Amino acid sequence: MNNMTLRIDQSLLELLKEELTQAKKIILTSHYNPDGDAIGSVLGLYHVLKQQGLNAEMVSPNDFPTFLSWLPDASNILIFSKDKLRVEQTFGDADLVICLDFNGYKRVEGMSYLLEVTKAKRVLIDHHPEPESPFDIKFSFTEVSSTAELVYEIASQLFGDNAINYDSAVSIFTGIMTDTGSFSYACSRERTFEIAGKLIAKGIKVEDIQSNVYNNFSENRMKLLGFSLAERMKVFPEFKAAYIWLTKNDLKKFKYQIGDTEGFVNYPLSINGINFSVLFTENDSYVKVSLRSRGNFPANEFSRKYYNGGGHKNAAGGKSFVSMDETLKQFEELLKIHSNELNA
Repeated sequence: MNNMTLRIDQSLLELLKEELTQAKKIILTSHYNPDGDAIGSVLGLYHVLKQQGLNAEMVSPNDFPTFLSWLPDASNILIFSKDKLRVEQTFGDADLVICLDFNGYKRVEGMSYLLEVTKAKRVLIDHHPEPESPFDIKFSFTEVSSTAELVYEIASQLFGDNAINYDSAVSIFTGIMTDTGSFSYACSRERTFEIAGKLIAKGIKVEDIQSNVYNNFSENRMKLLGFSLAERMKVFPEFKAAYIWLTKNDLKKFKYQIGDTEGFVNYPLSINGINFSVLFTENDSYVKVSLRSRGNFPANEFSRKYYNGGGHKNAAGGKSFVSMDETLKQFEELLKIHSNELNA
């Protein structure tokens, strides 16, 4: 083990290995509205376990973006929102549930009761701060770029580098790439790039992965992006902040599909002087809030305080349970309250 390798408690690794080898059925699951890191982590670990001859099933609370559907065996992921009875049965048969890229049961939304009542042991593999729910075995490291990077560290330390085959490598790389914005943020550790190099050595083609993820959008998604920037973005230079808001009618107009707004929240940060960006997306029962910041402004604390959410310091999410108009009005007032911090 070189000095850059993540230092993981050896006794925890041995405990996990024992649980994996004894389990007759393992579930790998991730958060609601899974992103590239969530799906890449689930698939990355699935292929490692499959190569070890272990029986694993993959479960997602709801559908994932189509730009991830090309990943190896993505079609084998069970979708709770589409097949509730089958997922319930799978949880009933499981000895071990591994939760990837989330640290609280409520992050799986309507599927949370299955995590709460399962008799299976629950394992956490995640890079978000402050785990919210009880787990039997916890691997929680905020310093890594992504949960996918943590999956690589755990898998290679458990089973050796040869356990990462091509299918696992392409999934893990996708997770790291998407959660760092193609290595443009949250990736200042030398080890992240060392792991990327090791994954490339498995034969993956970075250009192909980039193209499959970022050049795979529908015409409607591109028009929705243009509309968002031209008609639904409001900029506040005096607070170094901006937001985008999208109503249900806006989404319907552009035939919204899951994943279509992925990355929209980052665009205002490209404006000179803007360090805080928020995307408000209207759903049936709440307004989804996605927050991004640069520098020292804590998006996660802001989300926790005002939007029942949390996340990383510079990338967080939450929900508002008032109307879109009221949500936007409140946010503009909050900018005034936090003016000093935003301008620090």
